[in-house]
Amino acid sequence: MNDLAASTPCLRIVLMIRDLHHAGAQRQLAALAAGLDATRFDVTVVSFYRGALQASLEERGIRVVCIGKTHRWDMLGFLWRMVLTIRGLKPDVLYTFLNESNLLGALLKPLLPNTRLVWGLRDSMTDAALYGWLGKLVFKLTTRLSSAPDLHIANSHSGAAYYQSLGYPAGRMRVVANGIDTDAFQRDETAGTSLRAGLHIDSSAKLLGLVGRLSPMKDHLTAFRATSMLPENVHLLVVGNGDENYTRMVRDKAQALGIEQRVHWSAARSDMQAVFSALDALLSSSAYGEGFSNVIGEAMACGVPCVATDVGDSARLIGDTGFTAPPRDPGALAEAVRKLLKSSADLGNHAQERIKQHFTVSRMVHGTADLLSSPLPKPIAILVTGLGTGGAEMMLTQLCGQLDRRRFAPEVISLTEGGKHVTALQALSVPVHSLGMESRRPSISSLLRLRKIVRRMKPALLIGWMYHGNLAATLASCIAGRVPVIWNVRQSLYDLAKEKRGSAMVIKALAWVSRNPVHIVYNSRISARQHEAIGYRADRTLITANGFNTNSFRPDKAARISVLSELGLNENAVLVGRFGRNSAMKDYPTFLAAAKLVHAQHPGVHFLIAGTGTEKLSSGPNVHLLGERNDLPRLTAALDVACSSSSFGEGFPNVVAEAMACAVPVVATDVGDSEWLLDSIGKIVPPSDPQAVANALLEMIRLPLANRQAIGHAERQRIVDHFTLQAVVRDFESLLTETLEPSSPLSSSQRPCVA
Repeated sequence: MNDLAASTPCLRIVLMIRDLHHAGAQRQLAALAAGLDATRFDVTVVSFYRGALQASLEERGIRVVCIGKTHRWDMLGFLWRMVLTIRGLKPDVLYTFLNESNLLGALLKPLLPNTRLVWGLRDSMTDAALYGWLGKLVFKLTTRLSSAPDLHIANSHSGAAYYQSLGYPAGRMRVVANGIDTDAFQRDETAGTSLRAGLHIDSSAKLLGLVGRLSPMKDHLTAFRATSMLPENVHLLVVGNGDENYTRMVRDKAQALGIEQRVHWSAARSDMQAVFSALDALLSSSAYGEGFSNVIGEAMACGVPCVATDVGDSARLIGDTGFTAPPRDPGALAEAVRKLLKSSADLGNHAQERIKQHFTVSRMVHGTADLLSSPLPKPIAILVTGLGTGGAEMMLTQLCGQLDRRRFAPEVISLTEGGKHVTALQALSVPVHSLGMESRRPSISSLLRLRKIVRRMKPALLIGWMYHGNLAATLASCIAGRVPVIWNVRQSLYDLAKEKRGSAMVIKALAWVSRNPVHIVYNSRISARQHEAIGYRADRTLITANGFNTNSFRPDKAARISVLSELGLNENAVLVGRFGRNSAMKDYPTFLAAAKLVHAQHPGVHFLIAGTGTEKLSSGPNVHLLGERNDLPRLTAALDVACSSSSFGEGFPNVVAEAMACAVPVVATDVGDSEWLLDSIGKIVPPSDPQAVANALLEMIRLPLANRQAIGHAERQRIVDHFTLQAVVRDFESLLTETLEPSSPLSSSQRPCVA
């Protein structure tokens, strides 16, 4: 043993599965066991029953332990032997495959306090009902215990989504696609020609393959109906075993459709390379249940183009190398086959290349190895008042999208239902849960829902976002146990009387319990001072300003031309914009009054108002009410001057910073940190003073263009230097790291491993 080998950290991994027969999950387990680097991983395969794969694994030097379950009801002895075996192996990671093993892994976990439990999920819609009451029971129990594993690895995106819909913790879900053995599956023209000859198929005929067990999930009937719509020279080779009654039924259906002469039957075979090489195309007609279809991947590796129903990850797997059709639609399936048969002969080569680039065993092994050996990302629950329109909600969405997912696994819990940012968060693969509170008022059902989510998620950190979210995070900490809490306050507080009654009560209540969070993060300095003045703990204060994407919000001459065209205005029009939702704190009456004063002296000025509910405002001369918009970077970049007329409530005003990032001069009321943000570059005026706002706008409008541009460039430089999104994300990640004090859960159990 050399010193380098002796010092190499080695992870003890146990791969557990029911049996070692030649099925999809078993072959993937065997490929993983053989592919894991022996200098990094000490691998043992544990099975309930023996199987044909055991000998090949042992030939490769992989330790295999068969517990020797003798029959279904061999339970007590089997469990005792399993406990002794697993405890004796002392695994760092117990990676279980399929429901029976997953259930047993969850039951064993209390006996393995230093072991990371990983479940392997191999389908996208279980067909446990086909296996009787015991299969149904196992499925229900695994769903109930789905919070037990530290990590779930699904072999398909559709499978991950399906299990999340059942309540599996989304923050612990990862996807690693199956790997296809491109050495074992290659086109073999000789073997393919020989197989076709044995079927007595004319050389001019087209042969489709329908490969898989004979089961309702595979929906052979749709494939047969589609075949009956195709020309007489299209034949179908059906390969697979199955239930005797189902087999008899599908054979009868082929005869009833008049295609029995074109359908060729074969039991499951070991020479699948020859089968695929004989085909002109593979046909997959599954109605449900597919996750990652090994059959499609293996056929593609052999250079066979595929037609499949859009079930599971089949469309993702095929890409642009074949065709898909809706499930249970024979006509659409037949049309997809026609398109494929008319397509370029290179389609099979493209399919083969796609497998080699994206779905090899090597990629599967490396992806899994990274997940098993890396520290798990810390689950973080972010409780937010709602996810509707607003700067606080937008900042939360941007922050979640930028966090390092290798270290942090954010999940958002919204007190209220829906909101424009729900879709954006989901697109960023951030799980979103709703407590369904009406008007942010708690109910028994919403509290029970919070309890269920928190207990299933097991967060390492709770983050409150806005007042009601902070209160909910504090409540959730009582459920989660000793979990640190961080509050986020996203507005200033000039006068409690201006807040809604319920919000004012929550603000006061938070002051009483402000010793509970480890940090209170404010997005403005003035907000911190105001809240400390009413009792918020000053020793918890941290200030982190909002951050902005300066690639999205940037100067754009084309935007001005586009917006002028949209509004039907000529190029000499002056555009003044006020953006933000229609609420009392935004003080649109002051802005509209100022707009009238400006228009009286400068009729060429047009006023753009955009934001949720702004279409309901009373219009005035040259006022354009645009309502809620999704193109604020474009609208902002089109302006000559931007205005913020808020009278209270602003902490760090996003619209001011966004205009600055677009190099648009700003006039803002002295609310929140507007003055600090502008740093004497733009104009600051008193709140609720239309004349002051109008005077500042007129002064800015009358400046020579070069002067306005100089102000705009200086504003943008201030944002670039101090308020980029990247800088804020770095600060926030540092805060999370400091709070969590992470250390690798495996560091204490790593041992030297001999290569």
